[in-house]
Amino acid sequence: MIDATPLVLGDNNVWPFRLSSADGGGWLLVDAGIEHGAGAEGDPASWDALVAQARAIGCAPEDVRVVVVTHEHIDHAGLAARWARAGAAIVAMPEALPMLVAGYPAYEAMRARRMRELRRHGCPPDVLEVLAARVRDRRVPTLDWTPCPREALVAAQDGDTFALENGRTLHLIAAPGHTPGNLVAFVAREGATAGELCSGDTLLPHTIPTPGLQFPAIAIEFAAETGKQPATDAPRWPSLPPFLRSVDRLRALEVRRILPGHGAVVEDPARLFAQFTEHHARRIGRVAALLTRAETAGVTSYEVARGLFPRLPAARIGQALTEIIGHLDVLQERGEALQAADADGVVRTRSRTEQGRAG
Repeated sequence: MIDATPLVLGDNNVWPFRLSSADGGGWLLVDAGIEHGAGAEGDPASWDALVAQARAIGCAPEDVRVVVVTHEHIDHAGLAARWARAGAAIVAMPEALPMLVAGYPAYEAMRARRMRELRRHGCPPDVLEVLAARVRDRRVPTLDWTPCPREALVAAQDGDTFALENGRTLHLIAAPGHTPGNLVAFVAREGATAGELCSGDTLLPHTIPTPGLQFPAIAIEFAAETGKQPATDAPRWPSLPPFLRSVDRLRALEVRRILPGHGAVVEDPARLFAQFTEHHARRIGRVAALLTRAETAGVTSYEVARGLFPRLPAARIGQALTEIIGHLDVLQERGEALQAADADGVVRTRSRTEQGRAG
């Protein structure tokens, strides 16, 4: 069992591992950390805080040879450029690389595109304004995401390995879902089947991770440095169906502990796997039942969300609506639902069951 002591920035974990001395030694980090400046009173620069913690365990910045980024979100990849400047190779799945190259401009464009997508799924303008105001209120003025130099980036492949000290191996596993370029790392001793899972945001101790609204074309356009803004109708990548498949794949591993991207080490991994699967199975069942009772013309995702959560405050409906969109994606992939845009461009979904067609 490994000594699971993360470097911590706020509630973000960066997991450090010593690389095998036979391969030159040094350190590997799972995730880069979140990039804050020192503008907020009493808030030390996140790079300085992270380096101080690393030095305390004997890891100088120049000793970090590899930083594995679990996924292309600002709180996990924000400091990748700083580690690259210190000499580390930044390893991420190919689908994550455009976002690492693009940095903060793509992050902001992604936010705006998500709001338009919520409108396409029936979210009323007054609710959208509440959600937009909540985003503005929660925004940290010193939050940043410096674009990562292309020459520092290494495209990971499913099954890539890194030799660690004491006969352990870190295995990279593609786990698309939370983002298109999501991965996890499984650490086990040579020849052993049991090990620890660095889960990023795939599995978390106190919440069910959201599938999110993903628009890969935005990052690709920014990374191409054409100077053009991505089209406002950049297509959405349906994330929940592959997310469910990824978690099913990870469940087959002999996971002894989970080292999450946020929160404490999880000593009973089976609990998180069960919670994730049961949560989505239950919600998908409720969504399917609601569709069969809907009119033939179908319902919007917002109407489904309000049908399931009639008293949920407007400020919290965004996350629920995002998850409902994912559940409808699953039903559509299964052939149990059909989606189409109406004359106003609003997406409506109807059931394809016998009962739904009869309605």
